[in-house]
Amino acid sequence: MKLLLFALLSALCLLRIPSVVKVAESRASWVASMFGLAALYVLGTVTPLEDIDRCLGGVNVTNLLQAIFALLAIFFFNDSVRRLANVPIVRWTYYAPLLSIPIMIVSFALIEGKAPTAAGFIDTHMDQLATAVYSGTYMLALLFTVLRIIYMLRHKAKGPYATFSAGLMVVVVAVSCHITYVVLFHFSPWVARAIGTWFDRLFYVGLSVTAAGWLILFLSKQLPRLRLWMIDALWLTALRMRVNADRSRVSPAWDLFNETLENGVYKSLIVLHNYERVNLMDFPESVQGRISHIEAKLDTQT
Repeated sequence: MKLLLFALLSALCLLRIPSVVKVAESRASWVASMFGLAALYVLGTVTPLEDIDRCLGGVNVTNLLQAIFALLAIFFFNDSVRRLANVPIVRWTYYAPLLSIPIMIVSFALIEGKAPTAAGFIDTHMDQLATAVYSGTYMLALLFTVLRIIYMLRHKAKGPYATFSAGLMVVVVAVSCHITYVVLFHFSPWVARAIGTWFDRLFYVGLSVTAAGWLILFLSKQLPRLRLWMIDALWLTALRMRVNADRSRVSPAWDLFNETLENGVYKSLIVLHNYERVNLMDFPESVQGRISHIEAKLDTQT
């Protein structure tokens, strides 16, 4: 199931920065990436597929896990896009893709002769109706989610958003090819396979464009904040460490990575002022001047 790579790589484009710019959309991407990594692991690229599936009964349960984890990854990635684009939740469309998971579990259970473990499990069992329902439900849920993202961005299709949406449109065509493959297989297997082969070709093109657009989009929104606060946050953190202003030497670094840059700067200022009061001392004039400048900038922003 190549979708997990889409969810993983696209989310990771956002994750390189949120550790220092903690925003709502980055939290959703963290969750998306965790599910993407889980899906990637059970794909067999880390540990041999046979070894993983053997622990689960050797009946290709890993294929089901790949689909579920990948669907959850794209679900939370969708939420990250929604937050970044400032689009409100429409609850029935937001949760609708998750309804496919119990259907996938039941239809997978009805597939006959699920052993032995095989990377091409779907292709070798597509002659069964249960397999078609299982694979088709998964792809329909994926198609619904991607179309929902495109719909959310319909009024924002300019600049980076346009690149992002164009990549998603190619992903839609790729998924549609796989759905066509599932539907036609019982009527014309050769034609179905010919159409199904386009899934991988189109998918990776859409993946590349989407990932590039997502990275450009996020950077365009977050670079101004980074330029404004990053140097101050690093300087204050280094000062806290140099004067041992915290009981724990880990606290300054933890605050830098666990808080938004603004909150981290504010917290560092409080810690340093408390340090001055407790020790009945003042920082050198140059240091105090830099602190006053940062405080003035904070007041301006608020």
